[in-house]
Amino acid sequence: MKNNLKNPVIQVEYKNPEKPKLSKSEIFGLLQNDRRRNTIELLKANGSQSPRFISEEIARLESGMEEPSSNIRKSIYVSLHQTHLPKMENMGILIYDRKTDEIRLTSVINDFDIYLETVKKGDISWGQYYLGLSIFFLVGSMGIVAGIITWISTAQWMIFINIVFVVSAAAHVRQMNSVNEKKIPDS
Repeated sequence: MKNNLKNPVIQVEYKNPEKPKLSKSEIFGLLQNDRRRNTIELLKANGSQSPRFISEEIARLESGMEEPSSNIRKSIYVSLHQTHLPKMENMGILIYDRKTDEIRLTSVINDFDIYLETVKKGDISWGQYYLGLSIFFLVGSMGIVAGIITWISTAQWMIFINIVFVVSAAAHVRQMNSVNEKKIPDS
């Protein structure tokens, strides 16, 4: 560790210049903290940013106010500098360039996508969508086999199920491709 007298913030040197292999428990440990997760999401959405920008945005999120008090902003800024940024930098998630005062994500963050599926309020995840679809089709199939549903034949029902799953999978692939296009390039 280095301690710069001009900047009393403890700085952790990036130990592994190559892409580190993080275990699931390390990833979950990192993501269990709201401030680290919000930092990642803000950087993914806005690209390289200053710690001040990140701390102000997190202050807005945490306080629910458009203009949080300076005490809240300062507290978050300090916790980012002393705890969260060094931890994420040490794990190879981001690089904090102190000369330009900018934080940028590394390509390691691409491994986090599966853990960072964010669903807007009122929306459902793809997993929930496919589960709901499967349950619906199972109940429909049982109704056809039991003779309760007679207005559609078994062959028509199977074709309908296949079409719905193909269209759903195509939409899912398209959405994931658009997410992949926004990924951070390899550093």
